[in-house]
Order: sequence, then C-alpha cells, then structure tokens
Amino acid sequence: MPFFTHDNRRLHYITSGEGKPVLLVHGFTNAGLSWMHQIAALTFAGYQVIVPDLAGHGLSDRVDSVTTVPNLTRDAIALLDHLKLDTVTLCGLSLGGMIAQQAALDYPDRIERIVVANSRATFATPESAAAVESWVGLFSQAQGPLKRFQATWPMMLNETFRQSGTGVATFESWCRLAARADGASMINVARGMCGFDVRARLSQIHQPTLVIAGEQDKLFAPDVAREVTDGIRGARMEIIPGASHISSLDSADAFNRLLVEFLGS
Repeated sequence: MPFFTHDNRRLHYITSGEGKPVLLVHGFTNAGLSWMHQIAALTFAGYQVIVPDLAGHGLSDRVDSVTTVPNLTRDAIALLDHLKLDTVTLCGLSLGGMIAQQAALDYPDRIERIVVANSRATFATPESAAAVESWVGLFSQAQGPLKRFQATWPMMLNETFRQSGTGVATFESWCRLAARADGASMINVARGMCGFDVRARLSQIHQPTLVIAGEQDKLFAPDVAREVTDGIRGARMEIIPGASHISSLDSADAFNRLLVEFLGS
C-alpha cells in the first residue's frame, strides 16, 4: 500500500490510470474509497487519479491536535510533491471542497482547476459550531464514530440509493470503516473545520471552477453552495436533481458526467 510522510504523519493514498492528474479529496469521516465510482470513470476516461485518505481518516495516521483546513491542504500539496506533480485538478466533496478552495487560494500555481462539490465557503458559523459540539459528544463515546455514522446515514444519501442493493452493501462496508475510526481524531478535525472561512477571498480564485450541489442536500443546501459560485468569477454551478450530500455516490452517473465534461472543457 502506498504511503508518504508529512508533518510526522504517515498518510495513505492510491493512484489509478495515466494522463492528466486529478486529485479527489473526500469528506469528513469518509475515506478515499468513497470515490470508487469516480476512480473507475476517470481512469477509463484517460486521467491519472490520485485519492488520499486525509489525516485521521481511513488508513492514514491519527491526529493528536486540532487539525485545520489549511493543515489538510498542506498535506495535499505534500502529496503532489511526493508524486512529483507540478499541477493537478482538485475535486473535493464537503470538507474536500473546502480544501479545494483553500488550495486554489494558497497554492494557485499548483492547482489548474477545482471542483467544489456539496460544500461551502465557510464553516465558521454558530450553527456549525453547535453541530460540531454535538458530534464531539458522540465521538467521545465508545464506538462514537460508528454511532455518528449510523445516525447521519439517512441525511447523507438519497432514499433511492439507500434502499438499493449497492446502498445496503455500502452501508455495511462503511460501518466497518467507521468502527475502526479514531474518535479523538474526528474531534480534532471537526474542531479545525470551525475556523474555515474564505468568503472574503473567493474573488482571488482565478482557476476554472465547477460547483456541484445536491438538490436534496440537507447539510449544505444548494443556496449555501451558491455562495461559492457567486464569489468566484466565471464559476459554473450545477444542481443534481434528487442528489443528497454525497452526490458522488448516490448520483454517480450524473456526477461523473459533469466531472468528465468539465475536465475536458
């Protein structure tokens, strides 16, 4: 399994395919394999796909202190250095979408274009802080990450997907992933997210930008995602009908069409 080391942490990633590189960054509490449908689609479309597990997630090392979006962004850039890649397209979902915006701002010469999916321009709101504290309560319990995952699953994916055979199998496999997750790491990443706010800097993003929202997203509704679109000159927004928060999974075909079209434009 491929790993690299940054800031004294061993971080896991996978790669697939050859061609122009695309970095896929997952959301909070998930892992790189949540991009399984995109890995296949982009590989067969002729791209090199790079998929990390964020610090504290998946097979990457735990985090022992509050870990911010800029911290996670530096990890992503360190992965590009490790792979000797000058530039990439960065596609991120939820927390990954925050990292995409941060990378475009802080490392403009390394990021060719960005896709911000089911995300927003700030997590520094009273509502977000209250949500994080409720998550902290769950993560602090025995099997806390599993309990939170099971509680939030209905909000993450639309009912059609959840009731499908693929949805049932995904739920079971993600339960196993959540069961091995480290609650303290989740707390450190969640609290770090609370400082994220790039609203005043969005106009500085010059890279071509695609914003994807899910029509049924109850966490980051289309109106919240639109703030990203409105702040970045020339950004294009697409709302996937019927999609929920993890639109790359419950509406994979529509998501992949938008992604591949954008990459080829």
